[in-house]
Amino acid sequence: MHWVDHSPAPNPHARDTSSGLADWVRLRVRERATWTELLHGIVLVPLSLLNFALFSVVLLVPATILASSVALFVILVLGIDPTAVTTVPDLATSPVNENPLAQLGLAVLGVIMLGLGLYPVTLAAEGQRYLTRLLVSEPNTELARQLDDMTRSRARITTAFDDERRRIERDLHDGAQQRLTSLVMTLGALKYRHHRGDDITPLIDQARTDAQHAVDELRDIVHGIYPSALNEHDLADALDELAARAETAGLTTSVNIELPASLPTEVEVGLYFAASELFTNVTKHARATEVLLLAHHTPQGGVYVTVQDNGQGGASPDGSGLLGVIDRIETLGGHVKIDSPTGGPTRITLEVPCASS
Repeated sequence: MHWVDHSPAPNPHARDTSSGLADWVRLRVRERATWTELLHGIVLVPLSLLNFALFSVVLLVPATILASSVALFVILVLGIDPTAVTTVPDLATSPVNENPLAQLGLAVLGVIMLGLGLYPVTLAAEGQRYLTRLLVSEPNTELARQLDDMTRSRARITTAFDDERRRIERDLHDGAQQRLTSLVMTLGALKYRHHRGDDITPLIDQARTDAQHAVDELRDIVHGIYPSALNEHDLADALDELAARAETAGLTTSVNIELPASLPTEVEVGLYFAASELFTNVTKHARATEVLLLAHHTPQGGVYVTVQDNGQGGASPDGSGLLGVIDRIETLGGHVKIDSPTGGPTRITLEVPCASS
C-alpha cells in the first residue's frame, strides 16, 4: 500500500494506558478499529485471488509472448532449426514461427501489452488502497479521538479546578483565618494587660505562635498552587528532593536525573506535580520498598520522567490520582504510559514535548 499511498495513515486505536495484558485485551475488543481490521483481513482473501488472476492475465501473458518471441527471433537469426529447441513440432513449423519479422512484431506487441497491462494493475492497487484506508483508518479518526480525549480531559480539569478552589477557601477559612483571628484577639488582650501593667510575656509568645502557624498554613496553601521547591531550585533538584522525602518515608530510592538547568515553567510545574502524585501513590498504596526515579531530556525536544516501584502493581489509569496526572501531562501536549501488571512492578512514564529554555 505504501507504493501507491505515501501519506501515513492515522492510528485508529486508542492510546494504550493499560496496566496489564487483560486490560489491553479488553480495550482492543471494545474498539471498533479492531473489528474493522479483522474485516479487512477477511476481505483480503478473495481480493488476493482476484489480484493473482489479474496479474496472470495482464502481466504474465504479455511477458510470456515477449520472452518467447525474442527467443525465437534470436534462434531464427542465428539459423538454428526451431524444431531442435522445442518439444512442440507443430509450433516450431508454424509459418509465423519461421518468420523473424513476425517474431519481432510479436515482441513489440508483448511490450505494448505489458505497458497497457500496468494500467489495470495500478487501478486495482489504487482500489485496494482506498478500501484499506476506508476500513483500517477512517478519515479524521485520530483527530476525533484527540478531540474527544481533550474534551473529557478539559471537563475533568475544570472540575478539579473548582474542587481546588473550594479546598483553598476551606483551608483559608478553617486554618489561616482562624489563626489570624486568634492573633487579633491575643493582640487585643496583650494591649489590655499592658495598660493594666500585667505580665504580657505569655501573650507575646502566644501571638508569635499564632502568627507562625498562620504563615505555615499559608505556605502550605501556596505550595498547592506553585511548588516552593521550584522557587528555590530547578526541576532536577526538585525531583531529587521528592526522592529524598520518599527515603525519609522508608523507601529505598535510586535516582538518575539528566535535565537541562532551565525548562519552560509550565513544563517544570506540570512534571513536578505529576511526579509528586506518583510518589504519593507509591508511599500510600503500592506497598513498595524500592522506587526508581529516571528523568532525562532528549535532543529532539522531549522530557521523560519515569517512576518505577517494586510494589503490588495493578495501578488503574481510571483512579482519580492517575487521572489527574494524565490530564496534567496531556494539557502540556504529552502522554502517560502506565505499565502496572498485578503483582508488580509498576512503571509509569511521563513524556512532555518541549525544548529547554
